[in-house]
Amino acid sequence: MSSLTTPTIYRYEHLLHSLDQSVEALMARQIQDSSHPHAGGFVNPEDGLASPVGVSAASCYGYAYLLPGAARFGDMHLVERIEAAAAWARQHRTAGGRFDLLATNFDSSPDTGFTVQALAPVVRAAQRAESDEGARRIVDSLGEIILTAAGGMVRGGFHTPNHRWVLVSALSMSCELFPQLKQEVMPTIEAYLAESIDINEDGEFIERSTSVYNPVCDRALRLAGESLGREDLLEAVRSNLEMSYHLMHEDATVVTSFSTRQDRGARAVPVGLADAYYWLARRQDDSRFAAIAEWLVSKGGPGTPVTLEPFLTHPEWRDDSDVVLTPPSTTYRKGYRASGLWRVRHEQTSATVAAGMNSPFSLRHGEAELSAVRVSSTYFATGQFVGEQMDIAAGDGSVRLRHMGRNSQTLYPEGYDGPVYWLPLGDDTRVDTSNWVETRARRPTFDLPPLEVVMDVEDVDAAAGEVAAFDLHLQTEGGLPGVPFQIVCVFEPGGILSTNSAHMQTPAGSSVFLREGEASFRVGSDVIRVGPGTCAHTMWHMHNSVGDPDRFRLLITLMTPVDYTLQIRTEQFRA
Repeated sequence: MSSLTTPTIYRYEHLLHSLDQSVEALMARQIQDSSHPHAGGFVNPEDGLASPVGVSAASCYGYAYLLPGAARFGDMHLVERIEAAAAWARQHRTAGGRFDLLATNFDSSPDTGFTVQALAPVVRAAQRAESDEGARRIVDSLGEIILTAAGGMVRGGFHTPNHRWVLVSALSMSCELFPQLKQEVMPTIEAYLAESIDINEDGEFIERSTSVYNPVCDRALRLAGESLGREDLLEAVRSNLEMSYHLMHEDATVVTSFSTRQDRGARAVPVGLADAYYWLARRQDDSRFAAIAEWLVSKGGPGTPVTLEPFLTHPEWRDDSDVVLTPPSTTYRKGYRASGLWRVRHEQTSATVAAGMNSPFSLRHGEAELSAVRVSSTYFATGQFVGEQMDIAAGDGSVRLRHMGRNSQTLYPEGYDGPVYWLPLGDDTRVDTSNWVETRARRPTFDLPPLEVVMDVEDVDAAAGEVAAFDLHLQTEGGLPGVPFQIVCVFEPGGILSTNSAHMQTPAGSSVFLREGEASFRVGSDVIRVGPGTCAHTMWHMHNSVGDPDRFRLLITLMTPVDYTLQIRTEQFRA
């Protein structure tokens, strides 16, 4: 594998230029009118409000003041703006020293943790520049906020799993900056850490949030590890960073389809991971992680000021002329058994199989995206395919998903798994709205066999001219014959679909049946081919199936019993 020297994107001087631009933009958002009730605060352009947690933005000024080479390095006007922001924050914090996040969380300990996490590196660097008057003033103004917030974070608690590590990092840095806090704060840090890190053997955190909360957890744990001298906390960070890379596509966007948080389904470059990749690259001399950090910043933007934190905390890293970049592998198969995920990448093609999802297979080939292959039947409320069981073959070359054909507990909380009809109670019980569910659980039943569906996905050898090839073999077990069955290839709209007899656009919300042969979906020069088509019925939308109104649907229809292989191939366009 080739290596590069001298980074061109994630390097100190390049990020300083971005910082300079960030400072100018931040100045435009700070309220300067001394008569304004939020004087010193920062207006959020999206909602027009100055949220108290916005004081964290003052860290941007601190980076610019403290980092040599920044356009406003040593500019006392920045110190004055920091002091104004700190004064505003003191006026608008709660009695417990905590801050409100006006969008949702009030008197919020975790959002105070995010704020302290942003400010603490600036205060630490300012403490080290003790002979500088501006630095002393930064310590006085921002340090007081951290000191006051510490007790509030101890008492305030959290909402979501990642909040624990944000609080641990904020409290750990608070103790590092102000050792007098240790007696009050360390028991809380130790209590959170005693719960153990919520990461599985694959490197996945509980929230499965690849673009938002993976970065939050990794940053929090590395900051806490450094402040506490806890090298063991870095093991979780490295594990998650390894998995995160293998979930990224060729354009550096990351798989989000299985997230349990707000980034589910989003197309995002997780640039928030870049600082963790870079920090570990420098700390552990990892040229591959350095290359990934470079790649993320080149694709997702500079992410300042947080991408500059490693340079703020480690002045010796500002000379980055000897940093080596070793590009990571872009061809791999990875089975994540604990997480129920299978990932394959062949250069610009990447495929994902996910257990427990109604979009069990997805594929990206350059700009062309098959965002889901969905499978369903009309067999009662059990027809939407979800792979409850996953078995990844040795060597990670193939994977099997099994849909058990069960009702959801939400539908029948009393526990009817399969298709069922109810019979009369056979006693004199009066049935009305007050006892409908209770009496249903006592009824004798007429049961039908469950319709199980097995999906075998194999990464097969690509033929000449192809980039990648996958076979999805579908087979039904049980159930009844003659049940309408459907495979839906869901494409992101905007490409051109071609068959042997048609050439068409693919607007969102439209659907076509592939009656025979294969179809190719092309965006630019990137082509995804699927087939063979078959059209046993023309049901456009199956009972209880998932709709995709914002995408284009290619339909392949069959009748049970099913024994069918969907072939998916990728290639580059040729005239």
